[in-house]
Amino acid sequence: MDKTSKNILLIFLFVLIFYLLSVLSSLLLPLAIAFLMASLFSPLITFLSKKKIPNFIILPLISVITLAVLYGIANIIIETVDAISLQQDYLLVRLQSKFQSLVLWLNDISGTDLSQASFIEELESLLSAERLSALIGSVARGLGSFTGSFFMFSLYYIVLLSGMASTEKYIKYVAGPKGDQAFKKYMQMQNSIISYMIWKTLISLFTGGLVAGVCFMFDIKFAIFWGFIAFILNYIPSIGSIAATIPPILMGIIELESLNAMILLTALLTAIQVIVGNVVEPLIMGNRLKLNTLTVLFGLVFWGYLWGVIGMMLSVPLMVVLKIVFEQTESLGFLARMMETPDDNIVKLNAKE
Repeated sequence: MDKTSKNILLIFLFVLIFYLLSVLSSLLLPLAIAFLMASLFSPLITFLSKKKIPNFIILPLISVITLAVLYGIANIIIETVDAISLQQDYLLVRLQSKFQSLVLWLNDISGTDLSQASFIEELESLLSAERLSALIGSVARGLGSFTGSFFMFSLYYIVLLSGMASTEKYIKYVAGPKGDQAFKKYMQMQNSIISYMIWKTLISLFTGGLVAGVCFMFDIKFAIFWGFIAFILNYIPSIGSIAATIPPILMGIIELESLNAMILLTALLTAIQVIVGNVVEPLIMGNRLKLNTLTVLFGLVFWGYLWGVIGMMLSVPLMVVLKIVFEQTESLGFLARMMETPDDNIVKLNAKE
């Protein structure tokens, strides 16, 4: 088979794989999350094994603790969403009042005569009974989907976690003569992802804590929940930090009486995301994964299209896996080079030549 035919077949193979990733998302998404979680705990399993702690103690302990924490977090989210939905009438009345004040303020400063009724009608249409019923139905379907997905994730996670101790032997056996090289690439991928996830989690916790603290300072309801939302959305590159500021700002507009307080709340929440996202995170993390900005943005759109919000959160680690796969395919090596940030030394060497 000539090189051109081989490349064409590879392209068709990747198209088929991406199609299956989309069609089988309900099965593969929990698997991807489980693999990522299991990889994060792999060094801990290795460390405890070296301390002569039996696997029949290590694996159940890690599995039970992590699954219990994740399930507890999910229940907190569900309960908070229920609490917010129970106060929807109060929130709607407050929002209508704020819109009326906003229209009066705009009329005063602009000299126009905007109709309050038209604003209220638009607001009521957006929050009509039909729309709320559809939203509640969507949430109910989402909760049912979560229950099934969590079961699948738990099953995958336990199986993968139990096999992490023998990963090296398995990879070397499957790869054959190139076993050492394949395992080295696997460890490179794992270490890159673990380093990224650890630092990203710490930075996200810091961001979520600051957001929750600001909400507490202004006595905004569900402050911890808004901090948790900021923590979660911070995993989404670029747009996540922006989206994280919207819910607490809206709640602040509903609850705060003073315009100055609203402006200060908005300024503080925006400043947190700008400073953390543009100063703290680049300073601490640098470019640990060697992915250029265009690759990160493409991954955000691509995996978001395939797997929704969860795909956006996993887009950076998934692009690392994809880059290493391209590196192992000789004819697709140029794609891996297109995805990464060039080494300054290599650029200088090429410039001299």
